[in-house]
Amino acid sequence: MGFVIDLILGIFDFVVDVLLFRHLRGKAGHAPRSVADDAMTVAYFDYVTLVWVALVSVGLMFLLIFAFDVPVVWGIGIGLVVAAVWGCRKYYQLIRQE
Repeated sequence: MGFVIDLILGIFDFVVDVLLFRHLRGKAGHAPRSVADDAMTVAYFDYVTLVWVALVSVGLMFLLIFAFDVPVVWGIGIGLVVAAVWGCRKYYQLIRQE
C-alpha cells in the first residue's frame, strides 16, 4: 500500500511542479506553450539537472571533508548551500528561457 501512495504523491508532485512552472512563466510575460512542452522541461529539470547538481554537491562535500580536512558539519553545510543556490539559479534561468 505504501508504494501506491508514494506513486500517487509523486504524480501529484509532478503535476503541481508543471502547473507552478506554467504560472511562473506566465507571470514572467512569456507566451504560453503546450502542457507537453512544459512537462518535458520540468521532467528534464527534475531528473537530469537536479541529479547533476546533487552529484556535484556531494562530490564537493567529500572533497572538502576528506581532502581539505574541513569539519564534517561545515563540509555538509557548504555543499548544501552550493546545491541550493545552483538549483535555484538553474530554475530561474529555466523560467526566463524563451
